[in-house]
Amino acid sequence: MSDETNDRDGRAASELRHRMANTFQLMSALGRMRSQRAAEPEARRQLLWMADAIGTLGALERHRTPDGVDFTAYLAEMAPVWRRRHASRKAEVRVSAIPLFTPDTAASTLALIAQELVGNALSHGYPDDRPGMVELTLLKAEDGRYELTVTDDGCGFDPASPAARERFGLWFIRSLAAQVRGEFSLTSQPSVTARLTFPL
Repeated sequence: MSDETNDRDGRAASELRHRMANTFQLMSALGRMRSQRAAEPEARRQLLWMADAIGTLGALERHRTPDGVDFTAYLAEMAPVWRRRHASRKAEVRVSAIPLFTPDTAASTLALIAQELVGNALSHGYPDDRPGMVELTLLKAEDGRYELTVTDDGCGFDPASPAARERFGLWFIRSLAAQVRGEFSLTSQPSVTARLTFPL
């Protein structure tokens, strides 16, 4: 295959990713606009959740490469976005991640897990203008798998309580973890550490 053909194919793939990202962002904006007109608080909350999830997938499109998805660059881009989405909270978001390119099949699932974990920490860990730090780390474990960890220094909660078991976010994360053959754990002492260990 000639260099000209490779260049043409590369430009076409880049343009497709750009269009896909724009489409996702438009859908996210529409969801947010619709949430502003929702009469019920729960309906507004669910529409915002969907808008955020769609926006997350749109951001992921910008980091697709021929070698897979640059997941580290995605996390770096999203940290300030997650912070802005929870502007009423005083906590900050910090990311520390090794370079990692993930297969397309796993990237979307991991992106949604990261968003849900950080969002949960910001939403539930810092009531009453409590300041703090949510830290997301991504590293390679000794057994060759990878670890995605979100730790906060917030007020904590009991992961074994009935209220915790009924939270949609935790059910959602556990369901997604199974899709990437991952192991998910949650501890609180009282700050919360959520850890996903997964293979690639």
